[in-house]
Amino acid sequence: MIIRVGNIKMSGAISMKNQWRLVAGIILIIIIVLFAVFNVDSVPVNFGFAVVDGPLIIVILVSLLMGSLITLLVATGSATKKNKEFKQMRAEIDAKGKEIQKAVDATKAGYEQQLTDLRAQLTQKDSKINSLEEELIKKFTVGNPDQPSKV
Repeated sequence: MIIRVGNIKMSGAISMKNQWRLVAGIILIIIIVLFAVFNVDSVPVNFGFAVVDGPLIIVILVSLLMGSLITLLVATGSATKKNKEFKQMRAEIDAKGKEIQKAVDATKAGYEQQLTDLRAQLTQKDSKINSLEEELIKKFTVGNPDQPSKV
């Protein structure tokens, strides 16, 4: 079964890349659970204005969670900035593309006009050649009173 969402193709089966992520996640969870079981001793945490006693694993997990949140906030800010820059650059590219297309269209129109003018000139020249040929034929046709006499 394949599901299409926009340009993303999703299938019911887990890809090899996602299988490795799943295995790594399960291993990490097992390590954390074992770590929690072995570190249940109570430790004091000094905040400067208060001292709190709690299990070591809770202190470690809260520290990990706070570090993850700080990293997430910093990464989100950077990603937002890069996304904004990307949109600006995309807008510039689109504007330049439109300018280029206008220039191409103007050049094309100019060349088409030149081609039309040259075809008109060619038609005029062909008409002139035909009329001159007819004059020559009339001059040198037998029985034509305007024909120059041969001596």
